[in-house]
Amino acid sequence: MTPTRPGTLLGLVVGFGVLAWVVAAVAYGSLPVLPRYAPVSVVLLTVVELGMAKVVRDRLHRRRDERGRPRGRPLHPMQVARAAVLAKASSAGGAVLLGVYGGLLSWTLPRRDELVASEQDALVAGLSAVACLGLVVAALLLERVCRLPDDDLEDSLESGA
Repeated sequence: MTPTRPGTLLGLVVGFGVLAWVVAAVAYGSLPVLPRYAPVSVVLLTVVELGMAKVVRDRLHRRRDERGRPRGRPLHPMQVARAAVLAKASSAGGAVLLGVYGGLLSWTLPRRDELVASEQDALVAGLSAVACLGLVVAALLLERVCRLPDDDLEDSLESGA
């Protein structure tokens, strides 16, 4: 599995941002109001992924506690692979949502004085976009800590694994 490329994520953000802006320009009046608590689920997922990144980093890189003992049991390779797949999916999903919320924000923000619903939608879209950016960063961090440390990689190559 190859690492996520920033250009891919940027393309998703821009593409879905333009699409969301066009949809808002054409059909904003028939779209439902954005729910106030939309960013909460993204923030929770971000916190979970940051916690997973810490656990994977500590266990995979054999971090030790204050007494010098290894923290927790070593991770099974499938656990690390699942975390890496979650990270890749979350970074792509977060980039898509960042584009959508960014596109909606760019359409609703200048129209806050004209349309009553656009003021709340602009606030929710802005908060959601920030939360999605945090999710993308957390997912990229989780993906990075799932990589083998350099010395473990060299050992596995030398042993023929």
